[in-house]
Amino acid sequence: MGPFDRGLLLLYSLCFTVITGFILLMYAGWPPVLQLAENVFTPARQVIVIAAVIILFAAGLRLMVAAVKPGKRMEKVAVIEDNPMGQVRIALTAVESLVSKVVGNCTGIREVRPKVLTQADGIAIQVRLVTAPSISIPEVSQEIQQQVKDKVLEITGITVNNVRVVVDNIATAKPRVE
Repeated sequence: MGPFDRGLLLLYSLCFTVITGFILLMYAGWPPVLQLAENVFTPARQVIVIAAVIILFAAGLRLMVAAVKPGKRMEKVAVIEDNPMGQVRIALTAVESLVSKVVGNCTGIREVRPKVLTQADGIAIQVRLVTAPSISIPEVSQEIQQQVKDKVLEITGITVNNVRVVVDNIATAKPRVE
């Protein structure tokens, strides 16, 4: 459901909650509500009441259609080849695993969290890192960018348009040796 349908559902629910509240109060015999009902349902206001009912009916139909139609499924694959025998697809999680392995082999990297985004002519990769304090971040970042770009192209055939390196933290604790 999109934002329009959610807003419509909110208004629709609010209208029906108010209407059912008034109906309950009418059947309970509360005089102000009975007086309001007599004033609203007069022949002079018949056109307004019918228009409101038609609008609520149309909104209800729209919400029913939105509820039963399947949602848009985001494909988590990159198409790398279309040939007469079929398509070759690689899951983005597979590319993320490859990036984790490539970056994890770099010296001074403690933790890697890659994210792959599809683009029209390839992919973009964001690599979030935790590094050791003893490394030069600019040098290691350039090395990571080049290695990721080269290895992903070599293994998958997918063009990497952009490799963004984000250093989330610099680890200060030394790993325990047991």
